[in-house]
Amino acid sequence: MRRLLLAALALLVLSACEKPARENTFFPLADGLRWVYKVETRFDDPESFVDISTLTITNRGRHDINGTEAWRRRSDSGNEYWLRSDEKGVYRIASRGPAAKMAVLDAAPRIVIPAKLSPEEKWSIPTMPYFLKRRSEWPPEFKYVDKFRNLTMDFSIESTGQAVKTPAGDFSGCLIIKGIAPINLWVESEMTYKPVPIESREWYCPGVGLVQLERKEPTTARFFQGGVMRMTLTEFNK
Repeated sequence: MRRLLLAALALLVLSACEKPARENTFFPLADGLRWVYKVETRFDDPESFVDISTLTITNRGRHDINGTEAWRRRSDSGNEYWLRSDEKGVYRIASRGPAAKMAVLDAAPRIVIPAKLSPEEKWSIPTMPYFLKRRSEWPPEFKYVDKFRNLTMDFSIESTGQAVKTPAGDFSGCLIIKGIAPINLWVESEMTYKPVPIESREWYCPGVGLVQLERKEPTTARFFQGGVMRMTLTEFNK
């Protein structure tokens, strides 16, 4: 009986420590890790307002997909992601939305953090507006309009060795990744359509992962409403 108990405890320890062989310190995928973020979106004038919510993300361990090793993450909003961590870096290979029954493979791996952390490293992934709205058309959110659902965001390493303060703690040695995606909008001040950048910055810290994110989607006309969205880590549980 004692041997069975010890074996069971050993299995629990192994399960709790399950992680990729090439775990990336800036994006840990070890089973059981949990992050809680405050999500604050400040919408621009006119009719400015602030929307505040929380987002919880949990690592769910190894869940191979199509015979390929993958590590699953789930948010409390019902979204799931399958990622890999190897000599190429950390990248997403599949996802599943709250209403979907099965995961959908990405057409190509989506890099989250490359293996080489140098300013020369560049990569791109598809994106869409998160919260940019139209005031007088339906649907109001740009993310539901086909021509805006497959923008390209270009990423680069903006800086390394940064310090970040959050409600979850103070972190050092952090990495900042910058993304820019041009979107063609009517710019009222110039009375013309022109490419306007959507900007993203992500702060990743050793042993923790994403601790802060800022995304700017600008208001360029009275009949649009954009703003700034910030995600800030408030709790991290190992």
